[in-house]
Amino acid sequence: MDGTNRPTIMVTNDDGIHAPGLQALVRILVSTGLYHVCVCAPDSDNSAASHSATVRRAVSAMPTEISGATAFAISGQFHIIFFIIYMLVETKLIS
Repeated sequence: MDGTNRPTIMVTNDDGIHAPGLQALVRILVSTGLYHVCVCAPDSDNSAASHSATVRRAVSAMPTEISGATAFAISGQFHIIFFIIYMLVETKLIS
């Protein structure tokens, strides 16, 4: 399978972008060479905060280095699905 026809896998969690489990999973997926790996996770541990929302300050998405993956660390609390959709559209992975 060539690089242009690889399926995309989105990896996310609520434990944060630097969580060991997320980092390990991304490394393994990237190492196979079979997938385009996208990562979108909070910039810090947000466990048990799934229905929270940031309303009084800006939410940001910072590109983050995870070798071989397209990755963003999200500040604040919001429905991460909105950023995932935005990221996939902007990177032309979906239209």
